[in-house]
Amino acid sequence: MRRILRSREQLKLLGDYLIMCRSGALKELSKRLDHRNYLLECPHKYSVTDLRQIADGTFETFLQSLIQFASHHVYNCDLCTQRGFICQICNRSDIIFPFEFDTTTRLVVCMSLLCLKAAPKTSRSCRKYHQD
Repeated sequence: MRRILRSREQLKLLGDYLIMCRSGALKELSKRLDHRNYLLECPHKYSVTDLRQIADGTFETFLQSLIQFASHHVYNCDLCTQRGFICQICNRSDIIFPFEFDTTTRLVVCMSLLCLKAAPKTSRSCRKYHQD
């Protein structure tokens, strides 16, 4: 269930990108959602169908296919890519996104997004990057 919640949180963050995009990718994602647009709104809402799919073991695969579609769009769309971030600690030119849970972290107080390589250099509670 933890992996499903994590995937739901990723999907919500990806949905935020697609909502702002003018490419029509949100329309395509909505078709793939099959009338379950609440999946983009709140990671804690589940329908009876979702719960059945969780029990059957098919829900996670469904979510992963949506995440793959949406992330592929974000990484390849000029408009979405421009909404990415640069780590403010290491200042590498790599664009990072908040839905990249395996490689980024968000600071609790200031909500800054950092790459995980830079995160150990600062406190997750922030003080705007004051090092511990």
